Amino acid sequence: MIEFFLTAHVWWQYVVLLAVVVSLVFAFRSPTMDSTAETVYRLTAVAVDIQVALGIVVWASNSGWSLGFVQGWLHPILGLAALGVLHAFIGRARREHPEVANRTVRTGLLIAIALVVATIGIGEMA
Repeated sequence: MIEFFLTAHVWWQYVVLLAVVVSLVFAFRSPTMDSTAETVYRLTAVAVDIQVALGIVVWASNSGWSLGFVQGWLHPILGLAALGVLHAFIGRARREHPEVANRTVRTGLLIAIALVVATIGIGEMA
């Protein structure tokens, strides 16, 4: 059963990367945040939520804490950081004026994509 979660975690990372890129396109295409862009941002956050949940299941069931610092600790910490940054910036943008909201989301997405790419890179090192 754990193989299913591990395979899903490995393949879902590409869905996350694609979702973040699509969200960046929406964030840069317009100076204001419209309802379509907000939906895309929320779906991106859900994709990251799913990835982190799958990762936690794999980490807990495989004694991830014993895999060494990079794979066992740094990889999950970066994934959780990407999740936190994304939710924080999207949540903040929802409470701001539409002209400022997209700039806030852009900043959060740029930080999140850096964290996602780093997390994927560290995961591939194993």
